[in-house]
Amino acid sequence: MTEVEVPETAPDVDPDTTVDNRGRGCASGIARVQRALEDLNDGAVLRIQSTDRRAKREYPQLAAQTDHELLAIETNRSGLLRKEYATYLEIHHE
Repeated sequence: MTEVEVPETAPDVDPDTTVDNRGRGCASGIARVQRALEDLNDGAVLRIQSTDRRAKREYPQLAAQTDHELLAIETNRSGLLRKEYATYLEIHHE
């Protein structure tokens, strides 16, 4: 599977909803993301905040397996060793 080039700067839009998964693994946080996806209309933007480094791999996979568009994944430091990720998805339902 080829790596998709993912923008690292947040889109110039306000997210419609934010799911805060900081401190959770992607696997346990994905249920919260799935519930948010079901509640959003086409064209809405979902921001997912995470501290799990797998976010840079798993959320692009989520977008590739659905009709949702991956807009960006920002990486920021929060403290000396901890990184936080903000993933932006534009919602598209079939």
